[in-house]
Amino acid sequence: MSRIFKEIRIPCSTEGLTKVENFVDDICEAYYITNSYYGNILMAVLEAVKNAMIHGNKNNPEKVVRLSFKSVPNGLCFTVKDQGDGFDFRNVPNPLEADEKVAEIVGRGIFLIRSLADRVSYNAKGNVVEIIFFISSINQETTLNRISQIHRYFNKQKSLA
Repeated sequence: MSRIFKEIRIPCSTEGLTKVENFVDDICEAYYITNSYYGNILMAVLEAVKNAMIHGNKNNPEKVVRLSFKSVPNGLCFTVKDQGDGFDFRNVPNPLEADEKVAEIVGRGIFLIRSLADRVSYNAKGNVVEIIFFISSINQETTLNRISQIHRYFNKQKSLA
């Protein structure tokens, strides 16, 4: 696997999300990532960028989100950075464990990212998230576990409706 580093700047607009999809498509094509694992990567990265636009940059069209990619030993690493003040990522409730009112409004995106990726970490300020997918973990057990987590989440959401 050859080392690659790429970076794009995304405006805080829905049009910017198309740039994210193309970026992920190019990376996954270079690493022959297909099927459900591609979906995991795309969904997690899109969710991180949306969070950065909405919560970090407060949808300010003057601000941008920086999305970068680098290959790491055994995997792919995506970094999303916004220009906001950050947040306390340690105190975001898990929507599967939170009460109904809280589960409806906070933590969904972070929950999805953590469920789909192999490793998620934030800088101390909370305005940079690093999302890592281990290529070696592409196997049936990992995929089934991730699907189960997502089903649990959506079943809980249905029960709240």
